[in-house]
Amino acid sequence: MFVNAVTVIMFVFCAVVFAAGLAEALFPKWCWKTFESWKAVKEPTKAYFLRMRIEGIIGMVIASAIMLGPTLIAYFDK
Repeated sequence: MFVNAVTVIMFVFCAVVFAAGLAEALFPKWCWKTFESWKAVKEPTKAYFLRMRIEGIIGMVIASAIMLGPTLIAYFDK
């Protein structure tokens, strides 16, 4: 099976998005402190961190669908 460069780049991009989503879902406060705290005067509410978790989960689902989509389509197309 021939794998071209576009496929590899897309897979790596989706893996990075999946990893970022996983980090955001598991450690929202750490992500906020690392990337957003320099802009804030005080720590955000719990609702903000809940939204970050939900966004992380959605990002993981989308990245998984993009990574596994072609394989699943080929499997069910047989």
